[in-house]
Amino acid sequence: MQPTLSRHGYRMNDGRYLIRPFSDTDCEDESRIWSRLNPEEPATAEEVRSWLHVLDAPGMFKHFLTIEERSSGRVVGTGSVAHSPWSADREWYWIGVQVDPDHQHRGLGRDLYTVLEGVAASRRALGLWAAVRADHPRGLRFFERAGFVERRRVWISRLDLVAVQPTSPARSPEEWVADGVEFTTVAEEGAERPEFLERLYRLYSEAGMDVPRMGAPAPASFDQFVDLMFRGPGYLPEGMFLARVGNEYASLTFLAKLPSESDTLHIDFTGTARAFRGRGIASELKRRSIEFARARGYRYVRTGNDSQNDAIWSINEKLGFRRERVFVQGEKRLGG
Repeated sequence: MQPTLSRHGYRMNDGRYLIRPFSDTDCEDESRIWSRLNPEEPATAEEVRSWLHVLDAPGMFKHFLTIEERSSGRVVGTGSVAHSPWSADREWYWIGVQVDPDHQHRGLGRDLYTVLEGVAASRRALGLWAAVRADHPRGLRFFERAGFVERRRVWISRLDLVAVQPTSPARSPEEWVADGVEFTTVAEEGAERPEFLERLYRLYSEAGMDVPRMGAPAPASFDQFVDLMFRGPGYLPEGMFLARVGNEYASLTFLAKLPSESDTLHIDFTGTARAFRGRGIASELKRRSIEFARARGYRYVRTGNDSQNDAIWSINEKLGFRRERVFVQGEKRLGG
């Protein structure tokens, strides 16, 4: 039975459930459902709100919906269709649906997906992108039946700081000085300085353009960059490492705290300006970030890796990271 539109939203399952607009109070439920479905990577409501704020940037579109059980008022599912901050393709949208495990096998995810795809189609979308866990057979079947074709994979990897011994530096401090490379952190440079943020944004934007992703790449706006890196709940300025050559920032790797995992830090982004690649700078920054986590008593460091980014995975593997989970990313053309 297809969802039917009423003045309160879309009725589903003979009226037992309702699809309605997402509200701020639903952030708690969004994080709860995500954490049940992904216990290895739980989320908090604060992280959800931070991401929603990033998507509020001018020129971007986002549409979030909630599935509510009418008898109890309980939120049992959420979904969204939205632009990516790092894509130039404004006629393509990321789409995602999640349903609480206690309410699955009732067609709720299918109905919510149908409504969200309709939202994208109404905007004359050319296509949709979606991701699904490779170890979830039902999710993969839904992905394929909905018409998505796999384009790449992204894996989440973890470094056990107790099981893996420290990695020796490839070069001595004197060799780095002789090569004109100086290492520093955001805490030392001062994130409150506008000129520092502007220079760092230029590096972030250039390096980010070469990160493999779905669609044509585009840099996030300056405001989005500041929100992502400096205003989120994981902000850790002393764990944000930089390499400087002369007056230019050459490379960066940013550690972030995970509010729901007190024993783990996350490497959020690593990149090097094109002119400074091939000199081992990114490897040294990652090594320093790992030793930072080890010295402060963290047990794990986690990061993500695109299957088409061999250079970064080679660094991660040498440092001791091991793959944990794999996400399949695919696309579906709508025609526009």
